[in-house]
Amino acid sequence: MAMPARSPMSDLARRLPFGIGTVTMVLVAAMIATVGVVLAIGTPENQQQEYVAGQLRGYEREPDDAWTHSDETLPDYQTGGGIEVADTHADQWLLSYPSGLGRAYQLVDKRSGATIWGEPVVAGLGDCAFDEFGQVGCAVKVGGISDGFYLVDDDGPGSPTPLDDTKQVIGLGTNYLRIDQAGYQVTLRTPNGRELWSRTFAAAATADVRPDGVLLVTTADGGHFVLDPDTGADRLSCTQCTITTYPSGIAVQYNEFGQERVETHAVEGGVVRTPPTTVAEGLRIVPGPSVLPVLTGTGDGQVQATQGRYEIRDPARSEALWQITDPELSKANTKPCGTEVAFALKDRSRVFYTLVDGEPVGRMEPPSFDAPAENLDNLNCIGSAGTELVFANPDQVTAVDTESGEIAWTRPIIGSAEAVDGYVVLRQGTTLTVLRPN
Repeated sequence: MAMPARSPMSDLARRLPFGIGTVTMVLVAAMIATVGVVLAIGTPENQQQEYVAGQLRGYEREPDDAWTHSDETLPDYQTGGGIEVADTHADQWLLSYPSGLGRAYQLVDKRSGATIWGEPVVAGLGDCAFDEFGQVGCAVKVGGISDGFYLVDDDGPGSPTPLDDTKQVIGLGTNYLRIDQAGYQVTLRTPNGRELWSRTFAAAATADVRPDGVLLVTTADGGHFVLDPDTGADRLSCTQCTITTYPSGIAVQYNEFGQERVETHAVEGGVVRTPPTTVAEGLRIVPGPSVLPVLTGTGDGQVQATQGRYEIRDPARSEALWQITDPELSKANTKPCGTEVAFALKDRSRVFYTLVDGEPVGRMEPPSFDAPAENLDNLNCIGSAGTELVFANPDQVTAVDTESGEIAWTRPIIGSAEAVDGYVVLRQGTTLTVLRPN
């Protein structure tokens, strides 16, 4: 579909060094289907990490199956859950599946799915994870071998060190973060079990280490913490909030009534910088995996607004990169997805823009009422590969070519789809399938 000519006002807006408060008053008409866009400040430096934040390896055409594992290929598989990709490192993935009183772990080649370990590690009520060099550490409790913490290689588990009642294991640098069975005690230990630091939380905790090294802990009482990986001290903590990570930093959305806002923080070397680079009052993050946060209004102001208004930020910068509003822009169903964002218009059509610079990509006609699996309103973003956006619901994977506005390909499923290390992974019952990138 041919793109309409750009408005001269758009080029003028690019050259004006407005701050955010001024830029929001400028509207530009007739870029795509009458939607206006305002660009300001410039574009972020290239800090993106490969295949994170919804970035896929390449799915322009309908993909074949790269490999599949199921209850028939993994030994001692027992009912009670599906196969999961527990952790990844370089060309190796750690698969987890139900076995015994808990779960078993098997190391596989991510390209072929071929198993690397001669026998899986049945961890029981424990857990396994990679460190930054690809060494696997496993906590085994009531599993296939004696209780303890083991380093595992191609020859199998080594000699055990004390288990310390570990339930969850997360690789952190060359060490392992370990959470006890109750979930209250979070401890960083060396591979041989020496304690480096320890924290006790008021409610059961789970932890995650992002690709940039940011250590996040979430507790059952709604607490969210960003910890210093070297000391375990709080870098940031909040309740009634959500924390979302991006290649250049994090965004914290505070949800307390009357105090809604988004604070962004730069991340350098795995350390979250404080104070925040910016505080955006009265805004919230539009959900979806993406390389940059998309913000929109919340509260009474959003309810009373007659049109959509959005701003795109880089967490490492104090000013918005660009903003968009127009009388035809919907307040709902915006879909950030990898390197692009799909805005909904009031007539149910879609317009696509690149997040990094606000460039228009294409337009999509309103969806057919008899094809709900192709209506982006009802789909969740998996990620983007070039100008293809991949979405899914429990029934179908749908890829959209954002330049032409057409459906590129579809695939029926019965289960879920997710992005793992840039691959589209399908989980259907007792089967896990990796789709081969084009």
